[in-house]
Amino acid sequence: MERLTNAEIKALGRAVGLDIADSDLARVNNGLTAILELMEEIDLPEANLVEPLPLILPGGEDQRG
Repeated sequence: MERLTNAEIKALGRAVGLDIADSDLARVNNGLTAILELMEEIDLPEANLVEPLPLILPGGEDQRG
């Protein structure tokens, strides 16, 4: 798996409301790359047969786009 670029890491952070400091980019990239590599090893074909549930927060706020 190719490592994400610093710009991609910053964009992912912004997407979830995080401002990742430049001094933290290498550490965040290492951790995220390790997680993604481990996730690639998980092969659960039956998981694709299940319809995902929408995320509904307490108070009834629907978080779908």
